[in-house]
Amino acid sequence: MHSFIKFGIILLLLSNGVVFASATTNYGYPLENPYAATILGTPKEFKAELPAFDRIPVKEYTLELPDARSIPDVFWYHRRGLNYAITAQKEKAPLIFAIAGTGAGHHSAKMKLFQRIFYQAGFHVITLSSPTFSNFMVNASKTAIPGNLREDSADLYQVMQQIMLEHPKLEVTDYNLIGYSLGASQAAFVARLDEQEKAIGFNKVLMINPPLNLFTSVKILDDMLTKNIPGGMDNFNAFFKNFMKNVTSYYKDHQKLDITGEEFYYQAYRDRDISDSNMQALIGVAFRMSSSDMVFVSDVFNNLGYLVPKDTVLGTTTSLTRFSKASRRLGFGDYIDEIYMPHFIKASGSSREELIAQSSLLSIKDYLQQSDKIGLMHNENDPILMEGEIDTIKSLFPGRAVVYPYGGHCGNMEYKDNVAYMVDFFSGSEFSGSNK
Repeated sequence: MHSFIKFGIILLLLSNGVVFASATTNYGYPLENPYAATILGTPKEFKAELPAFDRIPVKEYTLELPDARSIPDVFWYHRRGLNYAITAQKEKAPLIFAIAGTGAGHHSAKMKLFQRIFYQAGFHVITLSSPTFSNFMVNASKTAIPGNLREDSADLYQVMQQIMLEHPKLEVTDYNLIGYSLGASQAAFVARLDEQEKAIGFNKVLMINPPLNLFTSVKILDDMLTKNIPGGMDNFNAFFKNFMKNVTSYYKDHQKLDITGEEFYYQAYRDRDISDSNMQALIGVAFRMSSSDMVFVSDVFNNLGYLVPKDTVLGTTTSLTRFSKASRRLGFGDYIDEIYMPHFIKASGSSREELIAQSSLLSIKDYLQQSDKIGLMHNENDPILMEGEIDTIKSLFPGRAVVYPYGGHCGNMEYKDNVAYMVDFFSGSEFSGSNK
């Protein structure tokens, strides 16, 4: 989630009531509202006790893949290679590869969370950017047109193997895999590919808040923005200006709170009545940043002529302002219709309907239901799912699913119970999955 989106919690909005978890529930995560949970995450007093990020030995690396394509000058800042990080134990230990969610890099907040959780639990941790993140797109993607779960996962799998070749002194007892959101779906496809090629051999795989069908969920995210800004996207600038004005107003009255800290946002949320429609719009804005970046990188890298005219040379000093403004009006639907579908229909010979079906976990239903190494951690009220989809997802992991009553989309990942389950999942000898 882009950090600036948290500013939206202090909008002067229509009353809709702040809903906190009842003290009588068995699950103690405090935010029942799925949109608030998605935006705010876990309040400080409910988080698991973990080492501070600056107290763990994270080292940054870059990887140059042998078959990488040449990089246009405009992406000069990515030319060193694919960025990733290793948090290593001093001695031989099990290793966890972690895959980021849509638009997130290897050093995003949730990836740092994985580093802290699993380093404390005695694991090596290697964090990887999402194939939808620009650094991955230009350095490790065969097409720079992400969204195809099979192709993106093949790219990830190659990266994992290459990283291990780069670090022969990293002593590993066994390999594991975790991913959240889109990264969770990709983890499943990577695991399936690994069972076919047997180049790594994953012991356990944990999927956190995956969508059932990628294209269905991105439409939901597009609609969160376009359907909840009065007057539609033509009024986006006024919408953004209004909530920034209210950020300033609230901060003037609460200057003792650190505006860069989570306490500020959580306190603001408790002080204000915020409508679901406005919170949906804020979530939509965060994901709009990801879709617009994907459109720009895919278009320029492949000289498609969609956003930037064909054969336009963008150099290291070229102003990108007009392209940036134009891209902010483009959602995931535009990316799918104008870039993704034309490429993969031509490349694969598949129809649009077939490509949509291939973006679903149901396309590997038999594998997921039969594999005893893959587990699921999810939330009943995840807002990127359609009604009934959570039940379908549960059915894919018989005896291997923990589904919490609330937590939104990945909002409860830092909650103490969730962190304990993640550690137990990889450390224990058996699955402890059951619906919560």
